[in-house]
Amino acid sequence: MNKSKLVAYVLAAWLVVEILAFVFVVEVLGVIAAIVLGVGTTLLGLADVKRLYLYLRQRLAEPHGETGRSGNLLEGGIEAVGSLLLILPGFASDLVGLALKAPSVRARLADRIRGKVVEEKGPRTIDLAPTEWKAVTEEKRKRRPPARRAPGAGPA
Repeated sequence: MNKSKLVAYVLAAWLVVEILAFVFVVEVLGVIAAIVLGVGTTLLGLADVKRLYLYLRQRLAEPHGETGRSGNLLEGGIEAVGSLLLILPGFASDLVGLALKAPSVRARLADRIRGKVVEEKGPRTIDLAPTEWKAVTEEKRKRRPPARRAPGAGPA
């Protein structure tokens, strides 16, 4: 597939998603609230771009050893992309922009871009003392009565 066609398809799909998101927000909140929310997210993105600009200007003025946070340039770039997505009109881009503003999302995305394998937290092997577990045989599993549901609860 040609790269220009791929870009055109991606832009068309993005436009369709943005239109559907706007229609959904208008249905839920109403037209005036949707417009106010759209303007509010744009102002939030602009304020954050200003904050990022002032932070970058301050950081560039400091000597290299005093910042204490080296290697966060990629995460800062991801945060800037999130701010730009907030500025763009549309609720789907706002949702992605807000997600990119979350530190945990930025860190995982930066790790993926760097090629680091994100390991699951916690042990892979759990060591238990002999008094902390018991063996379950197949016979015991078959005799176990089904769990009771609360009254009025729907099917599981």
